[in-house]
Amino acid sequence: MDKAIPCGSKICTKRIKAREQQLHRDRIRNMKSQVDTGMPTVAQLEHVKVNLKKEQMMEDRYTEIDRDNRILLKKMTEIMKQQNNFPPVEKKTTGPTSLNKDSRRKELLRITRENQSILKRIQQAQPVYNHVEWEDQHRKNVTYLKNKCEFPVVLRTPRRERYASSELVNLEEDGSATSRSAPATSRVPPKDLAEGANQKYVLKEGMKLSDTYYLVDMSTDGRNLFISAYDNGSSTTLELVIKEKLHRQLYRETNGDYRQMADRLKVSKDGKLLLDGEEAGVEELDAAAMVRSTNKSPHTAR
Repeated sequence: MDKAIPCGSKICTKRIKAREQQLHRDRIRNMKSQVDTGMPTVAQLEHVKVNLKKEQMMEDRYTEIDRDNRILLKKMTEIMKQQNNFPPVEKKTTGPTSLNKDSRRKELLRITRENQSILKRIQQAQPVYNHVEWEDQHRKNVTYLKNKCEFPVVLRTPRRERYASSELVNLEEDGSATSRSAPATSRVPPKDLAEGANQKYVLKEGMKLSDTYYLVDMSTDGRNLFISAYDNGSSTTLELVIKEKLHRQLYRETNGDYRQMADRLKVSKDGKLLLDGEEAGVEELDAAAMVRSTNKSPHTAR
């Protein structure tokens, strides 16, 4: 519904409204304030512009300072004039600086001699503990442990070897390890005390190979893969070394799961540890097909 004011001509109405708007703007532009905001008349008075009392107080202060300076200068002049009239001061002869100087020197010498004797006794004292005997006892204990254990002994890696840097490329950087693959680097045990310091175990599990139960250990030095299978019944150890090229290929195929690699192991009829489907590749790598069988007593560890 149109509620606009009716008009005879829209053009004339528009012209009239524009003129009224222009007149309104002119009136606003020329509008004057009803409040006087200019400077008050009293601001032009002399006693408001100049503070005579303050100037008088400053003048009195400057006069007092000048008077004090003149008095001080007069005193300094008199002192300088009388300086040459003073009689020469005779130097007094001083006695010994201290009456107990000799006794303190003797006490210091006595303390020094006692300190030297204490230091000599400390340097000549023999230690109570002997680390050489501790190392011998440790080697004996390790020997007793190997003779007593039924299964192969796996000891913890020493601290200096555990964190030792290696120039080998770590295969774990190519993919994430699964729950059955390599553990953290802080749990890297060696095969024994003399070798395998740079190897870390990625799998240690019992499994059945060719109807025989073996304890399978898989370790790597970052390049090659070392596989060992131990038969407790016959005290036989089968070993297999997989070179870096084949190791990386298997790592990619199994997505880093060494449990799947272990499932591909088998024992041949002649008692060799082989990788299923990789006989040609293993034989091509010479030392990778190395198999060592050792007959040991049930109470003798590797």
